[in-house]
Amino acid sequence: MVFRLIEQLAGTRGALAISGVLFGALHLVNSGATVWGALAIAIEAGLMLGAAYAATRTLWLPIGLHLGWNFALSGIFGVTVSGNEDMPAGLLRGVLSGPTAITGGDFGPEASVFAILVCTVPTVMFLRSAKRSGHLYTRSQLRSEGTVRSTT
Repeated sequence: MVFRLIEQLAGTRGALAISGVLFGALHLVNSGATVWGALAIAIEAGLMLGAAYAATRTLWLPIGLHLGWNFALSGIFGVTVSGNEDMPAGLLRGVLSGPTAITGGDFGPEASVFAILVCTVPTVMFLRSAKRSGHLYTRSQLRSEGTVRSTT
């Protein structure tokens, strides 16, 4: 996993920042993608999913969160996910209107200020959990120990 490799070089906080940027950049290839949308994805999903991994040291929670988020937006509410309008229709047909900062514009609700705020809460909770369980590593800790401890 990219996160663990970067963590070996830059520590947990560095890995969170770099993997968040990479996660956002990967979403730039989606149709309808915008720089703001990619930045929002980097903040809300990149950091949140990385923090979930740091807290649990397993991929199951980040994978489940990502799957649940995309399914809820597209499969239930029928709105654009990460600028990709080619998703199958959802159970409901969500129509967003209003300022782009609130709706996310063509990129979808993930590019909204509200999505960033909502995802900040679990990100902070995951980081607190990681700190309490001793899963936040500095570069010097990793170099002295030689590897990241895994609980899986």
